[in-house]
Amino acid sequence: MIAEVEFFTEIFEEFLGIDNQIYENELWKAHSIIKLMHTSDEFVDKEIVEEGLKIIINLCRFKECGDLLDSYEQESHPINQLIESEKTLLNSILKAEFT
Repeated sequence: MIAEVEFFTEIFEEFLGIDNQIYENELWKAHSIIKLMHTSDEFVDKEIVEEGLKIIINLCRFKECGDLLDSYEQESHPINQLIESEKTLLNSILKAEFT
């Protein structure tokens, strides 16, 4: 459990230290995923790896918006559900592909 806490504390601190530039955001994401994979052997709960990937990717999306807290507070969507506009687009693509 200590390894998980230390890992997430470290990546959050690094995340807060980067600017809102796409290049730095992508570098942070890549380094964090690599660090997660290297550290995963120390994790007691192996589902932490999946959760860690979700957290890293979602943090990058917030940084891309430019407003970390504002974008989260304005609109919150369940992680496993598509937004209606994305669902409509995906349905049309799949219908065109398979009909």
